[in-house]
Amino acid sequence: MMELLVLGGAVLAVMVVLNLLLTFALVRRVRALQDRVSNVPARDPALPQPGDAVGAFQAATPEGGLLTDEALRSGVNLVGFFTTGCHPCATLRAQLLESPPRLPLMAFVEGHEDDPAARELGAALGAIARVAFITETDSVTKAFRPAGYPTLIRVENGTVAASGHQLRDVLS
Repeated sequence: MMELLVLGGAVLAVMVVLNLLLTFALVRRVRALQDRVSNVPARDPALPQPGDAVGAFQAATPEGGLLTDEALRSGVNLVGFFTTGCHPCATLRAQLLESPPRLPLMAFVEGHEDDPAARELGAALGAIARVAFITETDSVTKAFRPAGYPTLIRVENGTVAASGHQLRDVLS
């Protein structure tokens, strides 16, 4: 009887060890799959698509200059859309100021130039970009159709080459 009890305990111990090994293998596999999925960023379907032509627009800068679609017809440019009170916009602004892109940058700030927060955002971006203030209904918004804030668009020869909400989406 004692031998049967020892044998049953040994079989149970082996089954517990096998179960533990299988559980660890399963956890390792799930983590590998999570890593693979998290490395593939989800693309916002509302963003301008690569190959879309940039529509006609013009926007006045605070200095009296004019930003137009003609400036984007040749070469590679970066276009950014920002708004006040937006934490992701503040994070992106800090990244851009810390390590400015090597591409010419047009920055559009939603809001009126008389708004102190918009003026501050525009002034900060003015160190690295040509800046204009826009509204949701002006020609710039219609030309690019930004999907929320911030939105970045890399334009090559008048055509959208890449778009996203983070620098890595457009510079990679």
